[in-house]
Amino acid sequence: MQPLTRQPTMYPKTATAAALCALTLTLFSIPAPATPKLPPYADKIGLELEGLGDGGRTMPFVDLAKTLRGFSRLGSNDPAPTDSNGWAKCDCATVLFDIRPFATWAPPIDDPDKFQPDWSGTYKLMLTGKADISSGEGNNQVLNLRYDTTQNITTADVVVPKGSGLLVLRFANTQRTPNAPTNSGFTNLKIIRPGYPANTTQIFTNELLRALKPFKALRYMDWLDTNHQPGYYGDAGHHALEWKDRRTANYASQSESSKHYGVAWEYVVALANQTGKDAWINVPVAATDDYICQLAKYLKANLKPNITIYIEHSNEVWNFGFPQYIYNKLAAIDDVKNNPNSLLNNDKINEEERYAHRRHAQRLYTIAQIFKQEFGTDSLLKRVRPVYASWLISPDSHYRDVLKWMNATYGAPKNYFWSIAGAAYYNAEKASNTATPQQIVEVMKQNSIENRKFHTQLKAIADSYGLVYTQYEVGPDNGGGKVENVANRIRANRLPEMRDLVLFDCQNWFASGGGLYMYFASPSGFSRYGCWGLSEDIRQLNTPKWQAIYTLTGTTPPK
Repeated sequence: MQPLTRQPTMYPKTATAAALCALTLTLFSIPAPATPKLPPYADKIGLELEGLGDGGRTMPFVDLAKTLRGFSRLGSNDPAPTDSNGWAKCDCATVLFDIRPFATWAPPIDDPDKFQPDWSGTYKLMLTGKADISSGEGNNQVLNLRYDTTQNITTADVVVPKGSGLLVLRFANTQRTPNAPTNSGFTNLKIIRPGYPANTTQIFTNELLRALKPFKALRYMDWLDTNHQPGYYGDAGHHALEWKDRRTANYASQSESSKHYGVAWEYVVALANQTGKDAWINVPVAATDDYICQLAKYLKANLKPNITIYIEHSNEVWNFGFPQYIYNKLAAIDDVKNNPNSLLNNDKINEEERYAHRRHAQRLYTIAQIFKQEFGTDSLLKRVRPVYASWLISPDSHYRDVLKWMNATYGAPKNYFWSIAGAAYYNAEKASNTATPQQIVEVMKQNSIENRKFHTQLKAIADSYGLVYTQYEVGPDNGGGKVENVANRIRANRLPEMRDLVLFDCQNWFASGGGLYMYFASPSGFSRYGCWGLSEDIRQLNTPKWQAIYTLTGTTPPK
């Protein structure tokens, strides 16, 4: 967002004229024009996008089929065979959405209020081929089923009544082409949401676009399915991700699958270009140098030039709960073992964990150099901003030690890294199992205060190397999978006090000199695994958490 400006008023350049002008303003009590000011944090608040899948609450695509669950054989949970674009080659079923409270399918339900969004209405279905289509669960109906023999297209209306949180469709007697045998599948399934023309070419929903307006940057870590990498390092032929193997925009679903992971880069670019929001991307840990080169070329050619790109190497490579930690560590050990001149051990430390820390930073350095080559030398640290993200609670081993090695090995980090980043969630781990919602919020506030010691240390490290200190993720944390007192943990996130808590944490962050504050996350369901979302429904834009965002960015709830 650019600063608001106004044209200067032209007055005669004489002292007398100036005095008369001032007197006139005084006599008639006309206030002198003020220059409007942006809110102090309007350009510093970003948002993580909820992951894509049939259980998502963000309603990203107008075409609901873009987030369908992988096809299964009729009457079985076995995966259906698919073609190169992910379309089933036999009779099949799929889940289009499951937005029921967790865990409706295996009570008790976590949420004491049993909140569920309303996705009722008439969805317009179209596919290439012939199929008998029916609802697999609940009171949903498939009406006006028609097959056009000339065009080989099946159409139908899918009617979802109020109260339905699950949509499953079954496709029987399928024929891909008029001459194909029965049970041969179909292609090009589209299911257009209620309120949009059946023939629309609009990609993203109005609901999503409205919700994203307050933010400066969008982080695509979950969209890119960064925490579910293919292969296993050392599994020859399966542990390197090549550009040709990426998911494409015409693939059957953009949700996680066994063959591909992560949304197509075409949709990352499309959303960034349409919204004008800066793009924070996560390069897969398994990506080859050629993949990174092709990605940089694609972004250079297709992303609008006013879009800033923040780049991470994978996500939380320090986190031993994620496969990228194992991948990175094994690759680091392998490099030292097989390369007597490995830079990872150029000072003979002989510590495998430190090799891994170093490789994470080294890989980001390599990514930065490849992007610099494609975007131009002047782009690095300006339009292209590499972010070294690591473990907040280990300033010495995960930041200071690594940056010292990078400085000795590659030169000053400020020449190739834009910032260091951490994730200072404020959690309720110290709350008792009988704590009230209000007490839970208070415990989270105290945790926010406790996080300041890490901010102080990391800000000092960043300053010493001429880097910005940012947060790649931040927000209230009530997850962990524990069922104890889960009802009150969920209700705490709905309290008016939650607005004050988000404001408290964010304002303290900026008061300490912090940079980008990437809130985690866009609307999502609340459960034992977390209450991350700003709301539980993309259409709910005035919850306490949202109110904090509007205050911080100087925006108002969209109508």
